[in-house]
Amino acid sequence: MKHSFCLEIDESLSLVQPTLEMAQELFEVVDSDREHLRRFLDFVDSSTSFEPQEHYIKMKLEGYVKGTDRLFIIAFGQKIIGCIDLHFIDAANKKAELGYWLHSSQTNKGIMTKVVKKVCAIGFEDMGLNKLSIRADTENKASNAVAIKNGFSFVGTDKAEVIMYNEFRDLNKYSLLKADFN
Repeated sequence: MKHSFCLEIDESLSLVQPTLEMAQELFEVVDSDREHLRRFLDFVDSSTSFEPQEHYIKMKLEGYVKGTDRLFIIAFGQKIIGCIDLHFIDAANKKAELGYWLHSSQTNKGIMTKVVKKVCAIGFEDMGLNKLSIRADTENKASNAVAIKNGFSFVGTDKAEVIMYNEFRDLNKYSLLKADFN
């Protein structure tokens, strides 16, 4: 990542433009934290080598070209520690959804709160969006807290919204309007 395009958040934290060369390191981050990530992310079990991560990056880069996705790698120093993306970007209605994950060694440090705030600024100020949404598993206290700390309003709970590992999961939905972003 030495020569990657980065957007600095603070002296050690940055958002990095993804490249296919990052797939191996991204896989290693996932592989080293399977138990933590698997609890709320359904892709962990299928990520058995760098190829699924490479496919994911390709898909997100294609979405970036089409205007439907925007992926950022989260880096602490020169080390990948997670991902955040805008997906389901709807330019006509000026809205998108945020998704994110972070390695367990970096949780409870305020990192994701800072990262979400920066990506909200990108969405509102650079991309011209008016509304951002976050969907978080009702049991994912950290993800729910990040939404609230960033000023997102609780919209409601979608019961049995997704099936993950053969179990229906409830998701809380949050939204933030550009007018309410500070």
